Amino acid sequence: MDSPSLDIEHALQVARAQVRRLVTEYPLQFPTYTQHGKWHFEDDPWAPVWTSGFLTGQLWIFAELTGERFWHDQAERYSLALESRKTDSSTHDIGFLFDPSWGRWHDLEPSARTADVLVRAGRTMAARFNPRGRYLRTWVDAGSTFIDVMMNVGVIFRAARLSGDPALQRVAVEHALTSRRFLVRGDATTVHEGWFDPDSGQYLRAATHQGFRSDSCWSRGLAWALYGFGTTHLGTEDTRFLRTAQDLADTYILRTGDAYVPPNDWDDPHPALPYESSAAAVAASGLLQLAELSGAAGERYARYAAGILSTLSGDAFLADPDRRWEGILRHATYHHGNGLGVDESVMWGDYYFTEALWRLASSPRLRALASVAPAHPERTSE
Repeated sequence: MDSPSLDIEHALQVARAQVRRLVTEYPLQFPTYTQHGKWHFEDDPWAPVWTSGFLTGQLWIFAELTGERFWHDQAERYSLALESRKTDSSTHDIGFLFDPSWGRWHDLEPSARTADVLVRAGRTMAARFNPRGRYLRTWVDAGSTFIDVMMNVGVIFRAARLSGDPALQRVAVEHALTSRRFLVRGDATTVHEGWFDPDSGQYLRAATHQGFRSDSCWSRGLAWALYGFGTTHLGTEDTRFLRTAQDLADTYILRTGDAYVPPNDWDDPHPALPYESSAAAVAASGLLQLAELSGAAGERYARYAAGILSTLSGDAFLADPDRRWEGILRHATYHHGNGLGVDESVMWGDYYFTEALWRLASSPRLRALASVAPAHPERTSE
């Protein structure tokens, strides 16, 4: 399968222009999705606010790639605005809040302070662990876990490394094993939500909030899992998790094919919309991570990820900074059933699109695997 051409720097320029406008016109605001192309700033009507780390993560990416003081100062400012949530017990999305923000800050400029924030955030996430069912519970119910939670184990692995606490490592591994057993089906599709008896730990049933039905495969859920099991392999070097990530990647590629961008749920016979671009953005970054972990097999994943990014960088999906659309990627959906952010931009779609471009811009090996030309980030003001 040939990858379309990809202009990394053009896509990054568009992303920087849109984010610069966001932080200039709406300082210290953390939107989740757009309405008619305009960022929506009211509280999330469905879940505890969980997307603030994504805008902050984009700021750190631009600071790293450009070296501009503007991006660095904004990234610090937005990270500090998130710090108090390191002890927020109302959400299972602590990893989404802190890995892109304080995690990237620590990776660029490690310090005792950034380490302390990340350890405390990881302990907050780990406190959601049910030892009887061996899963991390969601905000929905003590008996609920989501496939999305696989994207939040990374902050626990990070806290375990920084603190040297093996109990944290065990929590992350146990949750990943439980998700692998109950939320990944034998055909390498994924369950959105698993329900357990919180007292006995017995698995009860599958469910979904955002997919077509409980036995279908919500595409963004599979993308979360693909990425999350790759992260778990990074945290453990356990080949079981690598094989699971590869199986899920193969499912994404098989089911999406030359379209590169899936619908909201592959099993919906009559999808209302043909595309869910945030699922593709998450998959692209997860596939590039997986390409680095997969040796010779990594070329296939890198080339397909480049195909996704080339498609998302085309006129059909990438916003035009000269027009009124405020997000980066169009044709994403937050919650179809609840009518939230449908065929709009969503903050995680924008972040993982930017992160995937960063992976290619930062890695000559990945660019070679993907057969794309290098980017040349500007180091002057735009």
